[in-house]
Amino acid sequence: MNDLVYLTAHQLAKAIRVRQVSSTEVIEAYLSQIAQYNPALNAIVTLDAENAIAQSKVADRALAQGENWGPLHGVPVTIKDTLETKGLGTTSSYQPLANYVPKQDATVVARLRAAGAIILGKTNTPQLAGNFQTNSPLFGRTNNPWNHEYTPGGSTGGGASAIAAGLSPLELGSDIGGSIRVPSHFCGIFGLKPTQNRVSTFGHIPELPGTPKTIHHLQTIGPLARSVEDLRLCLSLIQDPDPRQPEVIPISKQVNPATTLQSYRYAWTEGFGEIPATAQTKAALEKLASSLTDIGCYVEQHNVPPNFDSNAVRDTYLNIYKFELGLSQPNLTQIQQQQRYVTALIERDILIANIESFLSNWDAWLCPVVPVPAFTHRQPGEPIEVDGREFSYWTTIGAYVTIFNLTGNPAVVLPFTQSKEGLPIGVQVVGRRGSDLKLLEIAEKLTQVTGFFQRPPGY
Repeated sequence: MNDLVYLTAHQLAKAIRVRQVSSTEVIEAYLSQIAQYNPALNAIVTLDAENAIAQSKVADRALAQGENWGPLHGVPVTIKDTLETKGLGTTSSYQPLANYVPKQDATVVARLRAAGAIILGKTNTPQLAGNFQTNSPLFGRTNNPWNHEYTPGGSTGGGASAIAAGLSPLELGSDIGGSIRVPSHFCGIFGLKPTQNRVSTFGHIPELPGTPKTIHHLQTIGPLARSVEDLRLCLSLIQDPDPRQPEVIPISKQVNPATTLQSYRYAWTEGFGEIPATAQTKAALEKLASSLTDIGCYVEQHNVPPNFDSNAVRDTYLNIYKFELGLSQPNLTQIQQQQRYVTALIERDILIANIESFLSNWDAWLCPVVPVPAFTHRQPGEPIEVDGREFSYWTTIGAYVTIFNLTGNPAVVLPFTQSKEGLPIGVQVVGRRGSDLKLLEIAEKLTQVTGFFQRPPGY
């Protein structure tokens, strides 16, 4: 059991910077961990071992000469296989891209490299990031390190599995309908979906390479890690405007610091709409709310915000999703009529106004991530069981996450407890649009109650 691979990214960066450990030693430790555990997990599907070792040696020589590349100097990272990596295969698990090697990095990848990070490899994803599980037609199925018979979620399932199993300290993922948050919840790690248009999505597939940009809503890129501090560090490096994507806007980076958990106001809910959370999930949220109340925090339960109709929200999300994804993928036939899309955008604006008004009274909104913990591998579309009752696959898994893709609010997932089957249960912490840094400050303080990352058994 190698403790080095379970240091957080910021701990590794400091250890390398002060010469407690070399970048080469860190890379070799991760490659050893990958060799031992990745065959059973299938989390990393393209390993760039030779180049990572070579880069680590260059990083060590640079540091010895007084040259510091940045906050992640010599630190290994992994990248979801939907993000373009210059000179390294990027497939999005799509057969026509099986041999695609980009000539440029996605903006977020370039920014991590500029901060000194070393790319270990690419992590598994379902075809074109289009499932809540990770079963690639090119690379096969990824397993959950907590139990290989269970899914790690999707579509950043490979990345979440890698982080939990100590195969990587930091992952760049993407989220168009829970794809960072669902795997973080299922694998017991930390994840951040930033505010929409805070981080550039240039170089993300879909859209397909060489095609016009059609996805203007819902999609975000963010980090998965083993600490809130790593989420904050990564966001600080990948955010900011991108001349290749003008809709990315500068957002205030100032935080009005509150010194204690008691300085904030918390709303909480046990679920949205007609899909109930499991009794264990509800109990976890109630326990968190009670614990915060016991230490003097102001906490109120709100089952739904005003004027919230879960069926209408789902339809609005799907109308935007199908139209924009359909334009980016000509082979898809279910392209919505333009008028339905325009109507959905109007409905989205109304929902954003309602959610922002609701959150104006609260610093953080505590919600379940998914109605259930991780479930066993299954065909997409097979029912999901919630305490003995069967519900729709797509509706159930996305019930509590797609709303915040639609509204663009930032959301952090914190690991909190475990189910009776020993599977992780996380909590989703939501804030007002643009409040990412404040939300991360709150999330970090909440770990005093929710706890920190725990290794899966046997890792």
